This record gives sequence, structure tokens and C-alpha cells, in this order.
Amino acid sequence: IAAEEGPGLKVAFDCLLNSYATSPLKFRFLELYRVMEALFLADVKSRLVANFDAEPSASLSEATEALKSELRQITALAEPHKDLFEECWTQLNAIKNTNRFAAALFRRIESKKIAGNGKWQTGAALIYQARCSIVHAGEKDMIFENFPDSDEAIKTVIPPVERAALRMLGITLG
Repeated sequence: IAAEEGPGLKVAFDCLLNSYATSPLKFRFLELYRVMEALFLADVKSRLVANFDAEPSASLSEATEALKSELRQITALAEPHKDLFEECWTQLNAIKNTNRFAAALFRRIESKKIAGNGKWQTGAALIYQARCSIVHAGEKDMIFENFPDSDEAIKTVIPPVERAALRMLGITLG
């Protein structure tokens, strides 16, 4: 998914800039995740507009389907950056025996049967579930604040998530 010109790109850049000025760490992580969400939405809109005149019904249906699953969205975003999402899996897998939050993330994706076929897909699912634990504080959901070591787990994935957000924006660091 490539960054397109327009409001979606501005939102993505704003989220990136916010990520450098935001604390606590969980909100920095969310801002980086929002970069990816904004780019995904911009891509869906771009494809909808590009195909609408030729096939209005099909393009609306495709856009609606794309928006149904946030997990599919993050997986689609992750695919061109498999190495970085595999790194997320590697970082969290390395601490899952000593970090309760990381262990809970793995249990959660296994219980919901959302682990991917490869490490990169599972890494994307872990990032998605970490995001959910921060924004969904329902009694049936995993709640970020209920884990005393959640910040340590997020700290391990911030570097690859940040590099993924930058790469998705077309920014590469030497």
C-alpha cells in the first residue's frame, strides 16, 4: 500500500509527528498504529474513486469489504513489510515467558484463532491485539493497564512499528 497525496497522507504525517511528542508510551504506539490506519483508509478511498466510474457497484463492494476487518487491514499493510512485522513477533516471542503482557497477547490471538500462517502475519496480529488492549477496555477484552509489564512489551516493538510506519510513508533511514 503506497502513500497517496491528499488528506489521508496529511493525517498519517500528523500521526507520525504526534508519535514523537506523545506520552505515555502506549499513546506513542497508538499514534504509530494510526499512521498505518490513515494510509490504509487513503488507499481504500483512492481505489474506490479510481474505479467508481467504470464499476460503481463493484468498487463500493470492494471498499466495504476492505473496511470490515481491522485485522485484515493491518495484515494487508504488513505484507510489503514482512521483515518488520516478523521482528515484532520475534521481540514479543523472546519475552513471552517472562512478560505477562506478551504472554497474554500470544494467548489472546491463539484463543481468537487470529494467529497468522507465518511469523510476519502473527506479528501483525500481535500488533493489532496490542492496539486493541489499549483502546478497548471492556471486561471481555485484554486491558493494557492490567499488566504491570505492558510498557516493557510495547517498548520492544516500538522500533519495528516505527520503521514500518516510516516505510509506509516512503521514508527510509540510512
